Amino acid sequence: MSRPAALVGLAVGALCGLLAAPGLTWLDAGELGAAAAELGVAHPPGFPIFAAVTHGVMRLVPVGDAAFRGNLASALWAAAAAAAIFGAARAFGARRAAAAAGAGLFALSPWLLLHGTTIEVYTGAAAMTAAGLWAVGALGRGGDLRPALALGFGVGLAAGHHAELRLFAGLVMLAGLARIRGHRRAVWPIVIAAVIGGLVVLYLPLRAGADPWRNWGDPSTLGGLWHHLNGSRIREAFADRFGRLDLGAMALYARQLLGGAPLAVLLGFVGFAAVARRPGGWLLPAAWLVDALYATTLNPMGLPDAQNGLPGLAALAIGAGLGVERLLTAGRLSAARPGVHRLVAAGAVLAAGLWTIPRAELYVADRGLTRVIERVVDTQPPEALVLVASDNLAAGLAWRQVVEGSRPDLAVVVRQHVRYASSVEPVARRLPHALAGWRPGAGLGALRRLGEPGWPVGWEGAEGLDRAARPAGLRPRFPLLARPAEADEPVTPPPELAAGLGPQGRRALANWLSDRGRFELAAGRVPLAGAAFEEALTLEPASGLRWDNLATALAAAGRHPEARQAAERAVALAPSDRNARLNFARYAMHAGDAAAARAELDRLIGELPTAPALALRGVIRGNGGDLAGARADFDAALALDPNQPEARAGVETLRRMRGEER
Repeated sequence: MSRPAALVGLAVGALCGLLAAPGLTWLDAGELGAAAAELGVAHPPGFPIFAAVTHGVMRLVPVGDAAFRGNLASALWAAAAAAAIFGAARAFGARRAAAAAGAGLFALSPWLLLHGTTIEVYTGAAAMTAAGLWAVGALGRGGDLRPALALGFGVGLAAGHHAELRLFAGLVMLAGLARIRGHRRAVWPIVIAAVIGGLVVLYLPLRAGADPWRNWGDPSTLGGLWHHLNGSRIREAFADRFGRLDLGAMALYARQLLGGAPLAVLLGFVGFAAVARRPGGWLLPAAWLVDALYATTLNPMGLPDAQNGLPGLAALAIGAGLGVERLLTAGRLSAARPGVHRLVAAGAVLAAGLWTIPRAELYVADRGLTRVIERVVDTQPPEALVLVASDNLAAGLAWRQVVEGSRPDLAVVVRQHVRYASSVEPVARRLPHALAGWRPGAGLGALRRLGEPGWPVGWEGAEGLDRAARPAGLRPRFPLLARPAEADEPVTPPPELAAGLGPQGRRALANWLSDRGRFELAAGRVPLAGAAFEEALTLEPASGLRWDNLATALAAAGRHPEARQAAERAVALAPSDRNARLNFARYAMHAGDAAAARAELDRLIGELPTAPALALRGVIRGNGGDLAGARADFDAALALDPNQPEARAGVETLRRMRGEER
């Protein structure tokens, strides 16, 4: 690595280090950090390189708590990514000032400042992407085959990091082999280097065999390793969203990219065009395209939390460096002194900073999760069975138990994983009384403690998940439903939990409030449900989902005009949310505006006929006197779902009417 590249990396690493979150943050940070702290196995594909690097930083850095040191490990990855972006831009023909500008645009993007300051895997993915592009750009220079060997080794290492890198690795190898076709003697060394790098996956069965606390999926066997590497359980869990061309996800990705780093995008595409005819230049736009397709079709679940886009942004940043170079070589700037070139490059970075700083809230981490986890562990009785559903509670409690050694008596189980032996067996071995009745492949119904009123239970609500298995006697104890509980807690969460929250914290708190609202609605306590939904809306006023929830409570209270207005607001904020649009039609009908309801249903059915939409349109047609049209809609709805309640009731009503006519 050249000295300028090292200096660029040092500057970016120092920036992320200074902004590093002081402790544990939301989402997967606790689970990833816990796996790294004990050299365990994280969620697929396991991230052995990440675990090793983060573990090393946690042990070697002498300041801060373990979470802060884990956050510094992400700053180290950010430094490597920036250095590789600088090197790649230089390898494809940019001068130092232009290459530094590309790295600066990357460093001042919301994604880098979010993931480079918390325990996450995405800065590592960006670093490996940029390093692969750098190696391809450096190939074929003076017969030096070291970049080729580095390329092969890096492709192998990619198998031990993010799943997206496997898609990218194929492109990189194709481009690399094309660059060295005049040096056939290098092909086998590259392949051997790739195999050696790929041995990193052996970390997974070796560490799983040591039975750590964090042993996601237990890849100690060949079958377990295969399932872990291909993420079969995650794909199964998100089968309805995985691999679909989602226009809403594409729109969200575009808004995030253009709203977060517009200058990097603009200059990046200029650079893509400038380098298109150079050897290997096609790889830069191809790398961005792979990332865009992964973010919007293979993993759209990560978009709402800004977990997608960083590897693609690394490719754009390299292109931005080349775009700045293209501007510097155009017209009078080509003859300007180097000082002018550096001034132009610095101006681009300054502009990116001025754009990002007002949006600082997007990447400032808060300590809300720490307060929530403290509240959970402080209020649970000994050997309580704690059934969680969100990444926040699952990861936060994993950190608390594994890293801090707190409350090992709590039997924490992710409800979605209850039938998997690799997830529950370690807990059942430690706490057999709490998990009495459990066996591999069984559902929640096998847990005898759920049916025993005297056994303490903590239950995290989650959008109807496992509602049938929810035990009786639970009462609200924020953020969980709990047993025993002397009295229901107020709808408003304790003020200390809501203090100083950033976007991720507000979303998490709003999710828990929405769960509380659905719990109260199912129990028939409509005013309490409405209060919970309103409180969630104060945390996320621009969320279509929160407005849709409020509309449901208003309709349940018989306040149909207000329900229609709330549903209309939900549709305006989330026009791709078909459920919100269906609810708008329903509430508009109840408010007396059948024409608006019918128009929305016609649009929904024209896009994709569904049983609920057809049944509701049948009701509107029947109310308007079009009995033949109503019967046609009811029959179409029952053809899609024979148990659709409105369609069944509508058909029965029409039959009675025909009988009366006879």
